[in-house]
Amino acid sequence: MVVFELRGRMAHFRRIDTNSSSLTYLIPPRTTLIGITAAILGLERDSYYDLLGPAHSWVTVSLKTKVRTIMQTVNNLLVKSPSQLSGSGGHTQVPTEIVVAADNNDWVTYRVFFAHEDGQLTDALADRLRRSAPAFPISLGTGPMVAKVRLVDVIPHSSVHALAAGVPVSLVTPCLISDIEKIENAGDSYSTEVVKDLMPYSFGEHRTKGWNREFIYERQGLPIAVRLRRQALEVTYGASARGTVREAIMFSEDRGFLHA
Repeated sequence: MVVFELRGRMAHFRRIDTNSSSLTYLIPPRTTLIGITAAILGLERDSYYDLLGPAHSWVTVSLKTKVRTIMQTVNNLLVKSPSQLSGSGGHTQVPTEIVVAADNNDWVTYRVFFAHEDGQLTDALADRLRRSAPAFPISLGTGPMVAKVRLVDVIPHSSVHALAAGVPVSLVTPCLISDIEKIENAGDSYSTEVVKDLMPYSFGEHRTKGWNREFIYERQGLPIAVRLRRQALEVTYGASARGTVREAIMFSEDRGFLHA
């Protein structure tokens, strides 16, 4: 399992239920995460929907900074045909919701957990991240929102353990609503802000036959205490002078990671 970090000043992951205004998810959906992974690997547009789809890979994300959203009016090109890409069609102003760090001096930061049934693909991804050499520029949703990417760690199979279903776990990643048996009381140490969202999950060939699924996640980057109907995973990584990280994560793919 490859763990890498995405950092940028701002992000925009357009919601599927927006119309005249472009509203955003607070975290990148699965479709965005595989697009970013494909860009790092140098896979061409529309070539990777099956290769990195839920039948062959596992991917999830955690939010590492507190975030807020702001509304800005963006001056976009008005394009109704390829010939208008030159700007000949004029412009259109679109209210756009943008994710920024709650602390103005901070960066929006996400931590991605990615695995694939093809070990060579996973090795290639880790190598590019290790060399800080993504094949294409990386952005947090839209082209102008350029992101930095860095390798955090490569987790061996021996450092991934199953957490039994039905017992309380503190998840740092989103999970499917259908996987939740109960949301536990987190106590008085912090106040969680749980968000429920219908998010794009996978594409068919040429971005057709889209599949959306309902998730919950915590908008401040705090863990969510839940009881689940199926196994979560405990991952241990990042052994360094700064210490080892041990976290509970959940993949949304129907195939169990440890049993693949």
